[in-house]
Amino acid sequence: MSINTLITNIINGVFHVIWFTCMTLEPKYSRKKTVLILSVTSVFFLILMIVMSYITILAKMFYIVSYFLAAIFYGIVYIFGVSKTPSKAIFLMSAYYCLWTFIYNVNSYATDSFAGAGNEVIWLLRIGLNLFFLFLYRFFFKKRFLLVYHDIRHGDSNITILSVLTFYMASLLVISNEKMHMHNAYFLYILISVYIFVVVVYVVLFRFMERLNHEWRFKQMQFHEKFLLAQIDSYEEMEQNARQTRHDFRHHNIVVAEFAKNRDYQGILDYLQKYEEEETAKYTKTFCANHAVDNVLSFYVVKAEQKGIEIKTDICLPDTSGISDYDLVSVLANVLENAISGCMRTEKKKWISLWIRRKGNKLVIVCKNSCISDIIFENGIPRNINRDSVGVESILQSVSKYSGDADFTAVDGIFTCSVIMGSGKRKVMG
Repeated sequence: MSINTLITNIINGVFHVIWFTCMTLEPKYSRKKTVLILSVTSVFFLILMIVMSYITILAKMFYIVSYFLAAIFYGIVYIFGVSKTPSKAIFLMSAYYCLWTFIYNVNSYATDSFAGAGNEVIWLLRIGLNLFFLFLYRFFFKKRFLLVYHDIRHGDSNITILSVLTFYMASLLVISNEKMHMHNAYFLYILISVYIFVVVVYVVLFRFMERLNHEWRFKQMQFHEKFLLAQIDSYEEMEQNARQTRHDFRHHNIVVAEFAKNRDYQGILDYLQKYEEEETAKYTKTFCANHAVDNVLSFYVVKAEQKGIEIKTDICLPDTSGISDYDLVSVLANVLENAISGCMRTEKKKWISLWIRRKGNKLVIVCKNSCISDIIFENGIPRNINRDSVGVESILQSVSKYSGDADFTAVDGIFTCSVIMGSGKRKVMG
């Protein structure tokens, strides 16, 4: 490996670390650990390139082999090593590699050079283009990416396939560039055409992701609207019970007075005990001090009982601080909605068990319910072929805001949803 090639690889490695760090929007680890992992990857890859340059067979195709090895090597580390959601990371990774090939091809055409190595002018141009696009990404595009990226549906195959295909096309242009003897107007035409096409594809992809997110949010709004309307009905029922209680109170006083006139004290006690039981049954059980959470729990407990589902609750939730009511209600409502739906699909005994506790600064929710035996899982997420999985997606979206996680299993006709949420929304890297 020549000194020029070595310097070029070092420049590439430094910017790979910077770019992938900036693009890690849902990190597995802290910023410091993420940078460390990517830096070690870059150093290891550079050593690998030096070793490859001394292998005769590989040396003949050194540039092409190193190009694809870099894409695979860094890509695997970024997607599976530092990104929390690999299926989402593919979109940004392929977009970055397309930008990487664009910088190389522009550099190659402007300096009439090949294989990416050269002199100080080539290195400065490469550094300048990287810094320019980093500036654009950091101050103009990153916020828009964040808004869409966190809400994108998990593992959308269309986005993944198109992302990979655009990188493949950009790679073909790099290979073609190495086989050319000179950079003429025809090459410039091909260069401009290919990257206009790539940009259009990514604009369409971004619009597509925004549309998916709008649809998902609309379904969430419909879900919350349904819950709120049901809650209003519940409040009206409670108000009706209160009015009935006030209306009947005079009659109850007359009955108690008659018992008192007859000195039937045991009759008074029995009557008051029965009266208390009937009045208590009119009102919903209180589960916790948080009114929003208590309302959603009360609503779904009543809904389950109305559908003939035996429901048991073990809830100790004295404090819900650090987690917004909206996110907590969204998680609990979707967990219980899915549990009720799962019970209604089985012919076996219908039951639900809900357990909620605080463990240090973590909120733990475990919901079990009877279910059918042939639940389909995709990447650990239950999929229902008869309807969309907006409920599961909503749970995953909400818990991700609090450095949490959700786990779904189905064993021997028992479906278990386990949710962990931290206190306080996590900070996004960058």
